[in-house]
Amino acid sequence: MRVRSTSALTVRHVRPGDGPAVRDLNERAMAETPEWVPDTPDADLERLPDSYADGEFLVGTVGGDIVATGAYVPLGTGEHAGWMADEFDVDGRAAEVTRMRVDPDRQRRGYGRRIYRTLERRAAGDGYRTLVLNTGAENERARAFYEDLGFDSEDEVTVEFADATLDLALYRKRIDERS
Repeated sequence: MRVRSTSALTVRHVRPGDGPAVRDLNERAMAETPEWVPDTPDADLERLPDSYADGEFLVGTVGGDIVATGAYVPLGTGEHAGWMADEFDVDGRAAEVTRMRVDPDRQRRGYGRRIYRTLERRAAGDGYRTLVLNTGAENERARAFYEDLGFDSEDEVTVEFADATLDLALYRKRIDERS
């Protein structure tokens, strides 16, 4: 597989005015996945960048347009504490990778990989030793992407959120041990 250049992508921290574009990208990207639930409330995206003050939220832009996002938060702490912390037995500092999205019309250009690599470097610099994440159990493209990045499949679980039941795959990656 040949990946096209990401030289046009600029990676930066999310800004207060980015909320509408980030929410639009999130909805468009999720609508292409098997785990999409229409009209899902995304309270964290309503309060950007404040809702990620304890972690990191990055956007990738091309020509000023937000075309990719990604974030991490400490696993099981603050406003992001939730079911994920119960699923992982981690030793030391762990962060949850979340909100990895790429504009469906701009996928396969390396944008997601670039956002992720920047997040991983920053998480390691912040002292995190392990990254964890979840994606749809039937989302083969996302699963292949994370496995290609070095994540190990940990488990599959069924989780209920309000009116939705999702089958999710859980992943883990040690980032303090370079291969």
